[in-house]
This record gives sequence, structure tokens and C-alpha cells, in this order.
Amino acid sequence: MTRLTTLLLSLAVLATQPVHADAPSPLSLSGFGTLGAARTDNAARAFRANSVSDSGARSAFDLSVDSVLGLQGSLQIGNRLDLTLQSVVRKSPTGSYDPRVTWAFVSYQATPELLLRIGRTRLPFFMYSDSLNLNYANPWIRPPVEVYSLNPLSDIDGADALYRTQFGSTNVEVHAYTGHSAMNIRGGSANLDKIHGLKSSFNWNGLTAQISYAWADMSLRWSDAFFQNLQQALVTSGHGAIVPELSGSDGKASFMSAGLQYDQDRLLLIAEVARRNVDRYIDSGIGWYLTAGYRIGSLTPYLTLARQRETAPVSSAVTGVGALDNGLSAFNAGRNKAQRSIGAGLRWDTGRNVAIKAQFERIQPGPGGLGVLLPEQLGDYLKPDGPTHVLSVAVDFIF
Repeated sequence: MTRLTTLLLSLAVLATQPVHADAPSPLSLSGFGTLGAARTDNAARAFRANSVSDSGARSAFDLSVDSVLGLQGSLQIGNRLDLTLQSVVRKSPTGSYDPRVTWAFVSYQATPELLLRIGRTRLPFFMYSDSLNLNYANPWIRPPVEVYSLNPLSDIDGADALYRTQFGSTNVEVHAYTGHSAMNIRGGSANLDKIHGLKSSFNWNGLTAQISYAWADMSLRWSDAFFQNLQQALVTSGHGAIVPELSGSDGKASFMSAGLQYDQDRLLLIAEVARRNVDRYIDSGIGWYLTAGYRIGSLTPYLTLARQRETAPVSSAVTGVGALDNGLSAFNAGRNKAQRSIGAGLRWDTGRNVAIKAQFERIQPGPGGLGVLLPEQLGDYLKPDGPTHVLSVAVDFIF
């Protein structure tokens, strides 16, 4: 990471050096960030922007949920070859603020329509995958978690190909990719290996449509104290055959998403649906959202409806032993992110490259879990109870 930071700073220094008047610099440097704060009306429920963080915002304003700072450097090598590096600082799922390499790839413009890349890029599972850290590019403070929590892994190390063409006034892009992804999460680690995916998008007269499908081998190893105790109890009682359903490296996963965006004149409409199917370790689920916004000068008020529901639990095993079955129920509930929400927000473009946002959401967790909310006690996962309200404010900027 130190080497990457040094390289980015070197690019910044080189980019400021004078060049010949008729020769544009091959180096470019840009940055982006968000200073955000969020709070809830329930000190016993922490709100998270994803499903794997080890902490979140409670009844006092918390700066860690949405705040991010990123730096990106690009170097053009000849007419067809580019090197791109991006480093981002934000709170990780395990609580660290260490800078993370989010982009590190070499791209080759094979033809005017075909771009080839190798290295680290964003996992393009969703419509807004490329701008998950660049909040200025999004209307909300954060993309709706009911959809985007279905896959918290954000980067892919591998290779991809993007083919862009035009049919009349319609722009078409086909994106094929392969690689692997890994991250440390709260109480464990997650890996997607042998990822293969295809994403297609179409843009015509303000209307964008996209569809994506991917499949992968999955490893998900839980290491928290609750799982360790549950695993030991299952093995000791002769029910060890259940353990490979809960944690291991032999899982299969597939992801599908489809989205529509209409952005023309003052009207903004966005809809997206995503589904995760897995055979073990984590539950299967489906999520959707609908956002409607209307621009009034520099102001854009918007309203969002969203929902995620579980389609299959992690495990349906029953031991017949009360304490063990209660433990399995708590394990399933802790991984069930079912919830529904309604939110209202306002974006104010105050000037060049700066936007101020405010957002208020009512989140009703369940059934069968607490959604993205993090409880104080493990047993609370079995008690979704009433709604939690979340207030968020943020300043997004690019430079």
C-alpha cells in the first residue's frame, strides 16, 4: 500500500510539471470524497451501509458510515495503453482505515470499440457498481442497501473486455469479465473464485437499461465466538454433518441484476432488482428499489421505496435438540438481511463539483432478521420488532 501511495503522489508531482505547449500531458490526477454523518433513533440498533461491517451509526451522529476519500492517477502510454491506479480510504468491514487499492489495471484499446483490461477493477454486479465510492455521481447519499448489500465484495482481480458500439441513436455496451475477489468481514472472511460474468447496457435518449449475470465458487469462513461455540456443540452432539452447510470453501453462488434509469430534463427515475442464489454459508435473497426525483434548479428532491426478502435460509437442518436448534435459528437470523424502507432526500448542487445531501429513512427489519441493522446482543436477531429511523447528511465533492 505504501508503494501505491508513493506512486500516486509521484504521478501527482509529474502531472504538475510543465510540458510542451502543443503536447498534452500523459498524466492525470483526480480525487473525490464524502464527508457524511448518520444517526438513528434507536441506540440498540446500529445502521450500516452494508451487511458486513462490525459497527455503525446509533443515536449519535457517526462519521464512519459514509465518509470516504479517494485519489486516482492515470498514465497514458502511447496511443492505446493506459495505467490506472486508485486508492480509497474509508472504514473497512473490520474497522480499519488503512488505504485500499480499488483500481489497479492496465487497459489496451484494441479497436475503437473494444477495450481490454487486466488487473483490479470494480465488480460490475449492479447498475451503480462503478460509482459506489464516488457518491457525487449518485443522487442518494448511498445506493439503497436492500439491493447493494446482496454482494458486499466490491473488487475483482482478473481480466475483462468492454465492447461499445452504436446503433443509430442507441449506445450499447457489453462487458465480459473473469477473476476472483476476497475480503475480510465481521467475524470471518469471504472469497469468490472463478468468477465469470456478463453485463450489457443500452442507452437511448435519456433511458439506460442494464442486465447482469455472474456465477462463482464461494468460500465463507466464520470465525466469531458464536459460530465456534455452535460448531463445537454440533460436532460434540453428533450433528457435525451440518457444519459444512454453515462455513467452508465449497459453495456455489450466482448473482443477477437488472436496472432502468430515466434521466431527462428535470425528471429522474431509477429502478433496480437483484437476486443472490447460493447453496450454503449465507442465505439467498432478492432485493429491489424504486427512486423518483425532480430537479428544481440546483435542488433535487427524491423519494425511494426499497425491499429485500430472504428466498432461502442458510440451513434448514433440524437436530431435535432445543439448544442446538435455537443456535441454528440465531445463525440463520443473523444472516437474514430482510427489510423494507421508505426514504426521502434532497440533493443541493451548491457549486461546481460540490453537492450537499440530506436523507431520512424509515427501516422496518424482518421478517426473520434485523436487515442491515446491527444489534447489541446476538439474541436480538430473533426480535426484529419495530422500525428504526435513520437521518443522514453528507457533502460530496470531486477535484
